[in-house]
Amino acid sequence: MSKNLFLAIILLIASSFFWSGNFFAGKISNLIELTPFKLSFFRWLLALLILLPFTYSQIIKDFNYYKKNFLLMTIIAILGVTIFNSFTYISLETTMVINSTLMASVAPVMMIGFSWLIFRTKTTRFQIAGIILSLFGAFSIILKGNLNNLYNLYFTSGDLWMLAAVIAWCLYSVLLRKIDNKTSQLANLEVMIIIGIIFIFPFYILESSFSTYLPSTGLDLAIICYVAVFASIVAFFSWNKGVSIIGPNRASLFLHLIPVFSSIWAISFLNEKFSFFHFIGVLFILSGIILSNIKKYNE
Repeated sequence: MSKNLFLAIILLIASSFFWSGNFFAGKISNLIELTPFKLSFFRWLLALLILLPFTYSQIIKDFNYYKKNFLLMTIIAILGVTIFNSFTYISLETTMVINSTLMASVAPVMMIGFSWLIFRTKTTRFQIAGIILSLFGAFSIILKGNLNNLYNLYFTSGDLWMLAAVIAWCLYSVLLRKIDNKTSQLANLEVMIIIGIIFIFPFYILESSFSTYLPSTGLDLAIICYVAVFASIVAFFSWNKGVSIIGPNRASLFLHLIPVFSSIWAISFLNEKFSFFHFIGVLFILSGIILSNIKKYNE
């Protein structure tokens, strides 16, 4: 295994882990009335401020590149920063975390479709087989190893918001390939945050006019800090870098680790027990990821 591939695997696993926590943070924020756009706005504002000392000089250095590619950076920022997270939080107001992870599990298939439409990227038999295996594993965990649980799911308007969020995320991930790999990943992320937060701001102001403009409790601040540092900076940097190394098709399979890590959160904090379906799900997901990376990545 090459060093680059190993690095990509570590980064993509990390991003899935921290995003799994983002679903729980989003659900908890709804219960304590930390509204979606307020959470999204302060999440990215804090991330922007943390990254600024480390990125401003590189942004100035590459300013001409960002100016030349302003439309591309704006589209990517709106998809990944403005829409994806805000829509995810909106969806969690009316839907269950299990439904959200179920929707997110279709992302690999959707991402491969967008990759083919935009770049005519070919999909290998290993990738297709890997997707099928990992999808089976993800569904095994989400449905707790019992198909009857599929009948017990109920769908709401929140699921449509989550579907829109997943579509935005898939387009975001595929379009990342258009950004020059020679530019700084952290600087690129900071530019996306700056653009994305501009589009979040008016919705945050409108939403807050019906409630409050500022976080009001220690739990509010704790959730914002988590999603700003881990689900924003660490996860987005890890994902963007991982995609730049192995491409969106192979990277997409790592999203199936989200229900795995969501189960870990549930076992750790909600007193759920580790079951046989967890083992089966993890086994199939890891098998799918390994299978999709058998051949040397050449996307």
